[in-house]
Amino acid sequence: MELDDFKKTWAALDNRLKHNEKLNESIILEMKKSKAMKKVNRFIAYEMFQVVILILMVPICIYFIGQRGGKYLVWDIAMFFFAAICFIYPFWGVYKINGLMKFDFTKNVGNNILCMNRYNIQLKQEMKFLIYFLAPVTVILAITYYAVAKAALPFWVLLICALTVASLICYWSYKIYDKGIKSILKSLDEIKELKEE
Repeated sequence: MELDDFKKTWAALDNRLKHNEKLNESIILEMKKSKAMKKVNRFIAYEMFQVVILILMVPICIYFIGQRGGKYLVWDIAMFFFAAICFIYPFWGVYKINGLMKFDFTKNVGNNILCMNRYNIQLKQEMKFLIYFLAPVTVILAITYYAVAKAALPFWVLLICALTVASLICYWSYKIYDKGIKSILKSLDEIKELKEE
């Protein structure tokens, strides 16, 4: 009789242990999903913020063209260049946001991994554009404008400081994005492993 009671108690404990394991796995799964979704939503918010700021910069560039236009050709070229960038980039930003909006846990985890990898590639392309085209053109236009306008030494120091700060902000932003993407991909891999088990 004691052996039967022992078997029943053992079976009940075994069932409870399996139930706790499933419960723990589902809690871990939800935590991973929540963590990944928060980071994706943060990326979407950052992208929207950039799009809005750049759209607002277009009229500011046009205002500066109207105010100081015609005095220095370099100034006019720089303002038209930045107005064009501020006008074109929001389309790219909306394209990236659209890709991030496809991130959805009701679908297959593989789709989310694909979505994040695509976003990672887009960020790398953006960084290459910034490093190999936008930054050199900006520096050349700024130096040329200062040389033509015969700027005083304090303005040159200010330019160097501004370019240094802008470079550090871009580098820091990219590192934050890169860290966030790696964290999301790690969470997605763990979710995939949990679902496969």
